[in-house]
Amino acid sequence: MLVLGLMLAVPQAAPAPKPADSQDIVVVANRMGAALKRCLERNCPPEEEVEAAMEAGAESFAAGRYEEAKKTLRLAISRNAKYAKVIPTKISDLYATYADVAEHEGDETAFIDSTRNSVTVLRRALGEGHPAAIRVSARLGDMWAKLGQPQRADGAYQREAERAARFGRRDLAGMLTFRRAWLALAARDKPHARKMLATLEREYGGEPVFSPALAILRARLALGDGKDDGTDAFIAAIRQAGMADPLLMREPKYPEFDPAPMVFGSSRDIVWADIGFWIQPDGTTAGIEVLRPAEDGAWAKRLFKQIAGRRYSPVEGAEAGSMGVYRVERYTLRPAYKVDIGTRIRQRVGPVSLHQVDITKLAAHTEASATP
Repeated sequence: MLVLGLMLAVPQAAPAPKPADSQDIVVVANRMGAALKRCLERNCPPEEEVEAAMEAGAESFAAGRYEEAKKTLRLAISRNAKYAKVIPTKISDLYATYADVAEHEGDETAFIDSTRNSVTVLRRALGEGHPAAIRVSARLGDMWAKLGQPQRADGAYQREAERAARFGRRDLAGMLTFRRAWLALAARDKPHARKMLATLEREYGGEPVFSPALAILRARLALGDGKDDGTDAFIAAIRQAGMADPLLMREPKYPEFDPAPMVFGSSRDIVWADIGFWIQPDGTTAGIEVLRPAEDGAWAKRLFKQIAGRRYSPVEGAEAGSMGVYRVERYTLRPAYKVDIGTRIRQRVGPVSLHQVDITKLAAHTEASATP
């Protein structure tokens, strides 16, 4: 599947610098529109055309040409929707890519219709009980969550979890129920999250594939909103889960931050925040949230778009129903120390810069180095 976020590589205004030890792989796409044109001129096979159209649409989207991207993808759908029974996965991905563009462009109707079509295509071609059809059904709940309607998202996840259970796919039913729990946490509805945890523990507590996710969910529920209480246990649960470490393949630029202290709502010259998120089995991110501190968290939410646009390598060894890998990153925003002209006193001066570290790894390394 072509993931739209892989193409988000165009420069953005005055980005904050990335950490010096970053080791991400850059995937560059050029002239995809021309490649699609050549494909059409030689009457290439539908599967090849759909792939080329998704790449061209993503290229236009990355460049900020949303209408062009929508047109490219819309025309590809009109030409190839009739092949849905022959190449259902590709057509489903084409609808999903169009839905992504439509969401960012602000066309909610197209976003909803295309998301639903991406699910319907696989159900009709493969059958409602096929694992692939059940997995993509999570897009329905994801869609409502993105539209800021958590109750409808929860209902969608519940319906699809019940559908999965009817077809004997308990693993996928559990995955969808887990999404309900995490959605409730994001919506600050801890009672509902605890109810979902109780269901998961009752139904899946003895199954190894769910043990890591359940441990993380329990620790996350114990973590007070915006408080330090339980943070160490939360990070320990992530480490002890023994999840594979996916490789960052593509990420958008970081946003620029105004150096004025008023941006942070205080006169301090340094601010920080811990942000948690899931790296899903397909390498996309989800469930992004500020974990701590609760105060001054508004500036950190500007990083959500950057994290949402990242694409990691598929989570190695992830089984059906796995939620993937959970990560907590520390972000610090501050000016550098310098000795100004006419004084020997070091002080923070100049523009602010953003600094990031994966504290799940940092905590593990610190603990290892302290072990006798």
